[in-house]
Amino acid sequence: MALRPIGVKTILMVTAALLTVTLTGCGGDDGDAAITARDDQAAALSLDDLDGRTFASVRVDGHQLVDDTRIQIGFAGDDISVNAGCNHLFGTVALNGDRLEVGTMGGTEMGCPDGRNDQDAWISQFLSAGPDVGLDGDTLTLTGSDVVIELVEVQVPEAPTGNPDEPSATSDEGVVVQ
Repeated sequence: MALRPIGVKTILMVTAALLTVTLTGCGGDDGDAAITARDDQAAALSLDDLDGRTFASVRVDGHQLVDDTRIQIGFAGDDISVNAGCNHLFGTVALNGDRLEVGTMGGTEMGCPDGRNDQDAWISQFLSAGPDVGLDGDTLTLTGSDVVIELVEVQVPEAPTGNPDEPSATSDEGVVVQ
């Protein structure tokens, strides 16, 4: 029985087939799932991501805000402060996965016209119901009970320090600068 020599073309085809089978076996679903799980964990929102930041509404779908009002939400550690056009609301906040958990909210008790008190009650209930939360750059999105609130980060000026009745600096012309 005579052996027939194997051509280079045949060797290359067999090598390519073996390489394809080997590489396909390395890219199984388990590896993809592990990568996805790591990415999800890395992208998980924490209170640290919100700490010291204030957001103001730019879009509210599913609820009509009172004219000339917006929702402003600030975070400081595990505290949340909210203004929806009338009273200043506050409470504690935690994150449970992608859900915002707000403790019992308190607030000032000013009487405000034109449905603003009702709007305060609505935003308090909305937040206390545990909306889903997402942060993409400077955009915070809250979603719950057929309502989507999109807020963007705003810069809030620092409160002045010192005694407001005493000048903090004077110029050569004697003009007080505060």
